[in-house]
Amino acid sequence: MRARVIPAVLALFAGGVNAAGLDISLSDETANIVYLIDSGSLGYGGADVGFGFFYTETDDYMLTANIMVVGTLGERRDLQFGVGAKAYAADLDIKQEAVAIGIGGQGRYVFQTRTPVGLVLEAYYAPGITSFADTESARELNLRVEIEVLPSTRGYIGYRHLEFDLERVNDVELDDNVHLGIRLQF
Repeated sequence: MRARVIPAVLALFAGGVNAAGLDISLSDETANIVYLIDSGSLGYGGADVGFGFFYTETDDYMLTANIMVVGTLGERRDLQFGVGAKAYAADLDIKQEAVAIGIGGQGRYVFQTRTPVGLVLEAYYAPGITSFADTESARELNLRVEIEVLPSTRGYIGYRHLEFDLERVNDVELDDNVHLGIRLQF
């Protein structure tokens, strides 16, 4: 799978779909790059669509694809909720492959200060029925605090817990770290 990862990532960035942005988060042990798509160009608006590449210092590689439909409750613009799905395809350094499709949700609260600050919680779970290859289940939890640096740029500090439960190995944690990130909108 490693021989296919780099060409797949390059194809991801060279695609004909219009980009809406780029989300990059880094820790001492991981790097995550997500290419955000303008969902209106796919014939559907109101959804966050992304294709990502995740890498660890122990040579774990993972491709992701996700869609999250986000909305507000009535007139409250400061509180947003979303539901969606995320697909994972990972080549792990322990000579195992993890493939899963999870469902999840997101909540965001924006504090209306002079510079908007947001608190975001996002989680996904893939049970055994939607886990393939060597995977029995997958879990991901993201928590971050965002600050609007410019109208089209957010900086954030976050925490990610990402783990796969594999058939021949107990839980494998790909990430359990604090990271720094930026989200650029084009």
